[in-house]
Amino acid sequence: MRPSRFLATAVITTATLITTAGPASAAPAPTAPRDVGTLGGDWSNPTALSDSGYLVGSSQTATGETHAFRWRAGHLTDLGVLPGGGASHAVDVNERGDVAGTAVTRTGTARPFLWRHGVMRDLTAVTGDAISVTGLNDAGRVIGTRYTATSGQYGQAFVWRDGVATDLPGLGGDTLADDINNRGEIAGSTVSADGAETEAALWRGGKLIRLTPPVGIASMAVDVNERGQVVGTVRVPDSGWHAFLWENGVFTDLGALGGTESYPVGINDRGQIGGNAGDNANLRAVRWHRGTATDLAALSGVTGLATAMNGAGSVAGVADLGGSRGVVWRGASAVDLGPLDRGVTGGSVQFINDRGLVAGTIAVTGTGSHAVVWDLGRP
Repeated sequence: MRPSRFLATAVITTATLITTAGPASAAPAPTAPRDVGTLGGDWSNPTALSDSGYLVGSSQTATGETHAFRWRAGHLTDLGVLPGGGASHAVDVNERGDVAGTAVTRTGTARPFLWRHGVMRDLTAVTGDAISVTGLNDAGRVIGTRYTATSGQYGQAFVWRDGVATDLPGLGGDTLADDINNRGEIAGSTVSADGAETEAALWRGGKLIRLTPPVGIASMAVDVNERGQVVGTVRVPDSGWHAFLWENGVFTDLGALGGTESYPVGINDRGQIGGNAGDNANLRAVRWHRGTATDLAALSGVTGLATAMNGAGSVAGVADLGGSRGVVWRGASAVDLGPLDRGVTGGSVQFINDRGLVAGTIAVTGTGSHAVVWDLGRP
C-alpha cells in the first residue's frame, strides 16, 4: 500500500501490439513505461497497486536504508520509519491511499504499521516476537501474522481494526491470513495441532470456515473477491498442485490444461481467475471462468506466465519473445510491454489495475532495478 518529489517520465522502450486477430492498429499501443525512481538510492521495488493509482513498495535511500514509499501520478513519497529509526517495508495500499506494512526497529524487532495522512502509526495492539503484515482493505482493517516462542512455520494470523487486534481461530496449530476483501472476509490457511495437515480457510465475521477439499492432501487459499469466492491451491494425489475455486460451500478443482499443475494469481469480482497451468517445466498463462479454461497463449500466439489480473479480466505477466518481455493479455490480443532484461538485473511485471496501469521493475540505469509503470488505458 520526508519530502515528495515529481519524477519526470523516463522513456525505456516503445511498446507494440502483438495479435492474431488483426493488425497492430486493431488496438492502441501503450505509452512507454514511467520510471517511478528511488528515494535516493540504487533501487525501488513495488509491492501493491490500487485501482485509484497508488503504487507502494520499498526503496533504498541515499544513506543506504530501506524505506516504504507511495507513488501516484509522478509524485513519490517517502513514508519514513517508526520513531527510533530502522527500516520500513510497504505491503499493501487501499483506494484511499492508506498504506500498511512492516517496520523493523534498529534492534531488529518487526512491527506492523498503518500510514495515513502522512503519519506512520505502530499498531501497538498487535503483540509478538515479530509481526508481518499481509493485507489491508478499504475500511482500514489490517491482516498479518504474529510470531511467538511457540509458533511454527506460519505463526498466528490476526486482524487489526480501530486499535483492536484479534487472533483468527484455527485448528490448533498455525494460521495464515493471505488476503482480505472490503467486506472483511479473510482467505488463508490453517494447520492442525500436530502440524501434519494444512487446509484452506475463510474467516467470515471472525468465524472459521474450513474449505476442505473433497480429494487432496493439503490446500491453501490465496485470494478472495467481493462476492466471497476464494481461490487457492490443492495438492492432488498422484499429481501436483492444482488451482481451486471455492464458492458457497462448493470446492472445484480447476484442473491443469492437460498437465499436472496449475496455480492461480487472483480472482476478480466477475469470478474470472488468472493463473498458470500445464506441466511444471512448461506452465503457461490461463484464465478460468464459469468452468471453462482458456489458454491465453493459444489465443494470442504468445506463450508466457501470468503474474496478475484486473477486474476486466486482463492478465499481466512475462513472455519469451526473443528475451524476457512484459506482456498483457487483453481479449484475444497480447500487448508487448518491451524487454525486461536490462543491465545486471532482470525485470518483472507484478500488478495490473482496473485503469490499465501495469507495475513492475526494470534496471533503468543498467544497475539496480527501479519500479516502473506502464499506462495501457482502460480496455
